[in-house]
Amino acid sequence: MKKIAAFLVDKRFFLLGVVLCLTVVCGIFTFQVKINTDMTKYLPDDSSMKIGMDLMEEEFPDTEIQQTIRVMFRDLKDSEKTSIRQQLSEIPYVDSVSYEETGEDYNRDAYTLYVLNTVYDYSSPEERSIEAAVWDTFSDYTLWVKNDDTASSDIPPWLLITAVSLLMVILFVMCRSWTEPFLFMAAIGMAVVINLGTNIFLGSVSTVTFSIAAVLQLVLSMDYSIILMNRYRQETQKNPNNAEAMKTALRQAFSSIASSSLTTVVGLLALVFMSFKIGFDLGIVLAKGVFISMITILTILPGLILIFDKLIQKTAKKEPKIPMKRVAGFSFRFHRVIAAAFAVLFVGAYFLQT
Repeated sequence: MKKIAAFLVDKRFFLLGVVLCLTVVCGIFTFQVKINTDMTKYLPDDSSMKIGMDLMEEEFPDTEIQQTIRVMFRDLKDSEKTSIRQQLSEIPYVDSVSYEETGEDYNRDAYTLYVLNTVYDYSSPEERSIEAAVWDTFSDYTLWVKNDDTASSDIPPWLLITAVSLLMVILFVMCRSWTEPFLFMAAIGMAVVINLGTNIFLGSVSTVTFSIAAVLQLVLSMDYSIILMNRYRQETQKNPNNAEAMKTALRQAFSSIASSSLTTVVGLLALVFMSFKIGFDLGIVLAKGVFISMITILTILPGLILIFDKLIQKTAKKEPKIPMKRVAGFSFRFHRVIAAAFAVLFVGAYFLQT
């Protein structure tokens, strides 16, 4: 490990150049990765839905799959309902309109529902033009338009942005320098891009995996950066030579970072054995991402810290001192009670989860 640490520190500029080039290449590959939006492809082979879909495809191979768009009006007059159905059916790319004048599924209280059928995929230009035409044609009415696309990610972008923002706030508060969070994000950011780009070798990834892989990789591997930075700071107090201090820090922190990373990787790989096949997709991508993060932290972050060491010193700040003496005393004093309480909680949770 001593020779490896020396190589990583002495060749830091070379390694940084290699990883930067790899990041650029993988960044290009990221846009070439096929995103699978059909969640039915991940159904287990023995599920009734999968068996039924296969049977339908076998019995009706020439049947075109139709997409549906629901349009709901409020306070329509009875005399308008038939004419509006006709207007909807005349919209370009609409194949048919499902509606029954006496059906409770289409008429309820003050609301009237029409279901537009089209062969064009969701989010395609044709499907979007249908929705736009509905809004334009019936702009004087109170209505709602929603397609039945269930393939889109359930995680809204604002939630991902919020998670990353909270992480940055925590880093700015807890780190000893204003520069450290940017170095951490740079190192792991390269790992995220490399992970997303290498997904091209998997053929395709699900839209769910694509939407959450980056932020999960970020939060699952951020502690590796903190471990290395804290160890380096301890070693600089003993050795004024920053390069030598970093070599020692790498040797001392390697076991902690590697054990933490490999434990996480093994845990994520357990997803591969889910009956719902999206677990395989998630497990491989996330486990690969955490492993790449570990490699990036051990190879790139040491060089970044040494390059910006002076800036780190200039932007030093006080870290919050959180008093833990009473918490530690309570934990030690009542450790038997706490252990028994968690045992009871575990047993109770086991029965409740069923």
